[in-house]
Amino acid sequence: MWIWQQDDWPQGRLTVMALLGPLAATQAVMSPLVAQGQHLYPRQRLRLEATLLSEEMESSAQLSGVVLSRAALRDALYQALGLETGQQESPRGQSPGVDVFADVTLEVVRTAFQPLQQEQVLEWHRRLGPFLPRSSGQQLGAWRAGAYEAVSGRYGIKRLRYRAPATTPQELEEELAAFWARLTAEEPDVDNPGVLNALLLHAHWQALSPLAIGNGLIGRLLLMRWLTRIDALGALQQQSEWSGKVGEQLGGEALEQLCWRRQSLFAVVLEHQDALRELEQHCFGKPDESASGRQLPPMLDRALNGEAVEELPGDMNAWVQWWMARLREGGRRTSFHYQRVQRSERLWLQHARTPLNSRQRELVLTLLERDDEEGIGRAEYRALVATSDPTAARDLADLTAKQVLESYGVGRGTRYRLPIFTEQE
Repeated sequence: MWIWQQDDWPQGRLTVMALLGPLAATQAVMSPLVAQGQHLYPRQRLRLEATLLSEEMESSAQLSGVVLSRAALRDALYQALGLETGQQESPRGQSPGVDVFADVTLEVVRTAFQPLQQEQVLEWHRRLGPFLPRSSGQQLGAWRAGAYEAVSGRYGIKRLRYRAPATTPQELEEELAAFWARLTAEEPDVDNPGVLNALLLHAHWQALSPLAIGNGLIGRLLLMRWLTRIDALGALQQQSEWSGKVGEQLGGEALEQLCWRRQSLFAVVLEHQDALRELEQHCFGKPDESASGRQLPPMLDRALNGEAVEELPGDMNAWVQWWMARLREGGRRTSFHYQRVQRSERLWLQHARTPLNSRQRELVLTLLERDDEEGIGRAEYRALVATSDPTAARDLADLTAKQVLESYGVGRGTRYRLPIFTEQE
């Protein structure tokens, strides 16, 4: 039995009182990040956003089964945001189409307060088609024309994980009308519990799965949009009192300045993707039959799906609590990114006139992202920038002589790291 076969579809069962504690705890993590973001200089903000979005995009793509280089994503974002990297090209070469992924992601974020149109979502889907696994032969830039089933187990026994509502275009049109009506009424704003609404809308999208392929990737982009709205609203509320619809009170340029990602989430979700699948089964339902339509033998059913539970699908409390826990975990990690971007700004200012080649800049950017004291060895650097051992040795010796890096250890154990800045610096 599936979530959409319940009488309470698409709302599901929700007890708000039980969520007040987790909501307050989540807000306590998110609010300081919003406050910190208001104190960044414009260039610092853009560097921070490039760092956060490259991490988000890499993890989101990986959740869809696509492996992308974070360095390539970061370079595409730097170019789109008008940031200087000092590189004419990436040492490894640009990954095909990452600039499109960067453009779509920035568009999703920057237009967070603009009314969301179905045509816009389909356009994003069409442009991101090359990033979707097994997209050959699948319809892109259009709603699915038939049934949708999520199946796992490429070899051997196929496992039906989920079957979405609507098997005809007419049925899907009705389901989409309900989703868009809900979006109009419940999209995060100053007059509703933003985080709660964002997570419930995300659950509705995932359960509906209106695309033939790529529902997860588009769903994560939409969740990123709604979380961006929440962060922007938090920034406004920390400055003054606001009531009514924000989009009706501020102009487009002012809204765009507010709309930027202040925290990361999907890297944490990637680490918990097995738990997410279990959560989706708990909330959206589990099959009574195999992918071929045959009834599963009891022993095989237990092996694939676990012991049967009496609870019906549609438990939105479990969904919201799980995602809020990931938001808190991601928010705590993001606080370190704020320190990194300030460290990065100090380093680039100090070495504004220091000549560095593209390989050396790639290393500095990578070490800034890591932000640890372990640094990198010569063999690791050689693999990072795909160069020879003598060139790697010369690059590292040059960076050390220019005091961009400091070395520690001896012989083959020598490692290179960024200098440690004190608070006074």
